[in-house]
Amino acid sequence: MQKYTLNIRILTWLILLFCLSAKSQVLQWSNPTKLKGAAVYSKVLGENEYGVFLLRYRNRFYSKNVIIEQYNHHLALEQSKTFDLKNARLIKLYLLENSILFVKSSYYKANQSNQLIAQHYSFDFKAQGEPILLAEADVREYGNRGNFRLRISDDHSFYSLVFSNPAENGDMVIHHKLFDSNLNEIHLKSIQLPIDYEDFIIQDFLVTNQGDVAFLTNSIYKQRRRISNMVQSMYYLRGDELSDYVVTDSLEIKAIDLVYDRVNDKPRLVGFFGTKDEYGIVGSLFFEIDDSLNCGLLNTSLFAEELIDEISVNDRNNGTVSEGFQILKTIPRNDGGTLCIAEQKEIATEDDIVMVNGIPQSTSKNVYNFNEIVVLNYDSSGFLDWSKVITKNQTTINDGGYFSSAVVYVGDKYIQLLYNDQLRNTGDIMQYTIYNNGKMESNKLLKTELDYVAIIPAESKQVSSNKVVISTSKNRRFALLKLIYD
Repeated sequence: MQKYTLNIRILTWLILLFCLSAKSQVLQWSNPTKLKGAAVYSKVLGENEYGVFLLRYRNRFYSKNVIIEQYNHHLALEQSKTFDLKNARLIKLYLLENSILFVKSSYYKANQSNQLIAQHYSFDFKAQGEPILLAEADVREYGNRGNFRLRISDDHSFYSLVFSNPAENGDMVIHHKLFDSNLNEIHLKSIQLPIDYEDFIIQDFLVTNQGDVAFLTNSIYKQRRRISNMVQSMYYLRGDELSDYVVTDSLEIKAIDLVYDRVNDKPRLVGFFGTKDEYGIVGSLFFEIDDSLNCGLLNTSLFAEELIDEISVNDRNNGTVSEGFQILKTIPRNDGGTLCIAEQKEIATEDDIVMVNGIPQSTSKNVYNFNEIVVLNYDSSGFLDWSKVITKNQTTINDGGYFSSAVVYVGDKYIQLLYNDQLRNTGDIMQYTIYNNGKMESNKLLKTELDYVAIIPAESKQVSSNKVVISTSKNRRFALLKLIYD
């Protein structure tokens, strides 16, 4: 009798735990559909009161035709529209509060120029107003669609547009246009820098809620046609005033991310560094602009030996970790700290000789390895509070790493990482929950004894503070999965 009572208690606890888990996370599925035509890639745009919106496209250059689909909140497909991109390329697609903003770069034959054109659409895919010409640039070579890049501020108050061209003497000329929320041009600035056009790269940029623009750049300096030095800088544009802040000229930056600090309305650089002319990553770096001192502040932190030993993809001979680690997500904290999620990935090419009908033929394949994920939590001074290492070891061949990497959900009290589990060959989807205090839990999001399910991380998106919409392959058909957190 006592044993029977104990079993009842255990069963009751299991049911309670299941109910708590089910309450904290709800799963919704769309109907699986077989993709027709060539639009095999997709990207979740977001969700609003009209439903969930999805972009389908043929190739990762966003050329030819693209398709926008609208699903209701229960993930039933409501409608879709095909957009013709003949002689054009999609630059940006924003899901705004009152419309969908479609921005494309198009070749204008009359004066042989590239035009950046914006068009608003309603949520039932009807054009609103006339197309808006944002910018025009000369065609430099055949097939060029312009190097237009567009960013929107965090509060959707400003649009920042950047494109460049070489001056007559070969120097870099940066053109910047600032637009308000209605795409009215409010500022124009052209800047010529004393750096050769071919030796200057704008890696990334962002616009703040005040309309200031930060550029992450890479400059190459040569002596006798050989690279003598490579300098990464942050250019900061306030109105007509451009400031140049060198991030570092003594350390070798291995990976870097430009992120927006919402609390302070400022750009922040987060990255990993190593020693010049030596392999491996030895620590992390943080860079911010101090307005009171009118300078950039660099803060570096070496990895502890315990962290290096915990990471399996390292070089214990010189105390470094693999240079394959790239930043997957950077999250500025409200208290000035930073949560950094990095992933180790490598692409290897393997050549082989096979015999076909007695004739040797050369073959080649690309092997995509997505290995460990490292979660690093830093305080406002750049010191490491805690770290977590997750081993997943995903390996695929000739697929571009389509089903590899991880989906990241950011909540108030924890983050979650979801990925396809290939390490155990079970086909399950793993879910790691990491709380603000560093505590980590893991479980299987889905058990796939009946269905084959694989998530597509690159096509998924967190659409609100408590929802993530994930593209999946379910029994070799496309399906959307929505996770709702209480």
